[in-house]
Amino acid sequence: MNTATYPDILYPLSFMRSARGLPKLNYEQVEASDLPEPFQSLLVHEGDMTSRLEAFHESEQRVKAIRSSNSGKKYFREVILESKETGKVTEYGAIEINLDALPEEVRKKIIEAQQPLGGILNEYQIPYGSTPRGFLRVVPDGPIVEAFSEVESDHLYGRSNQITGLNQQVIARIVEILPA
Repeated sequence: MNTATYPDILYPLSFMRSARGLPKLNYEQVEASDLPEPFQSLLVHEGDMTSRLEAFHESEQRVKAIRSSNSGKKYFREVILESKETGKVTEYGAIEINLDALPEEVRKKIIEAQQPLGGILNEYQIPYGSTPRGFLRVVPDGPIVEAFSEVESDHLYGRSNQITGLNQQVIARIVEILPA
């Protein structure tokens, strides 16, 4: 596992929380082997989370943007993913997308904020690699409890991930936290 951080393991979630004036998230970095199931199967891989969540929940996923900002070059959003069929929240997270790394029609789909990035990359057959930067055990706080509607656990699991294109250009940096 690559433990290099940019600028920290929680980026871009740390950046978005800071911009909102929220306190730092209470978390610890854990080894992949320390993740209990089903979190290990859902988080420890080099594919996209969208496909994993769709298979696990047997449901197509949709994005609900909580907050977003777009500089024209970088697009940030704090999101929840939810099952299209049940509306159940399946992930909370934040993403920084390098718009310059993607074709114009893909950028438009991303900014619409209706479909998860993994689904868009797969739909447009954009070649990419996914590299987890670290695995997390997170203490849920107010904004996370609010995102999931409720949390019945003292900690949640997630990962920090980086998606790169064929030339190793960074397409996205993502922090993904799963419900209990």
